[in-house]
Amino acid sequence: MRGAGRTIRFVLAGWLVLAAITACGSSAPEPQHSQATPPPAPSSAPASGNPQALARQAYLRMWQAYVVAARTADYQAPSLDHYAADGALSTLTHGLYQEHQQGNITLGQPVLHPAVTVVKGSGGDVTQADITDCADSSHWLNYHGGKPIAGQDLRRRYIIARLQRFDGTWKVTYLNVGKAGTC
Repeated sequence: MRGAGRTIRFVLAGWLVLAAITACGSSAPEPQHSQATPPPAPSSAPASGNPQALARQAYLRMWQAYVVAARTADYQAPSLDHYAADGALSTLTHGLYQEHQQGNITLGQPVLHPAVTVVKGSGGDVTQADITDCADSSHWLNYHGGKPIAGQDLRRRYIIARLQRFDGTWKVTYLNVGKAGTC
């Protein structure tokens, strides 16, 4: 499988998912999330704990939820809603939907190296966190029919993510995964 289907491999196999979605459109219908209502508005109330550590933890948990969902290409995995919202959630579920349509799954585990920058809003409260990452998907591979898909580009990918608080909980709202070899 070449092109968007293979590129959808993660966000580390699916990293590829995100690069493909950003780079090209799909004629497949937009998947439906299990989320019945839109996420609550971003919160400006202070969350307890170190905002940088909490944002990093939410980012890593989003990827772990994605890794679990990618094992079966479950584009309706409710755990994604816990850590992603808005465009990031759409990107993740769309990538999984394409994998599901193609009969692909992703097995293994990506290696992440997130660096977090927090942004203070009005009143000095932290309202946003930006993350950059250089993800390694060499141990997170795409499979079709029980066999690894040949020719997967396993070079590292540069990732940019933005997180916001929703009722005190950090969620990834923007996610851009670069092409293979960008870091």
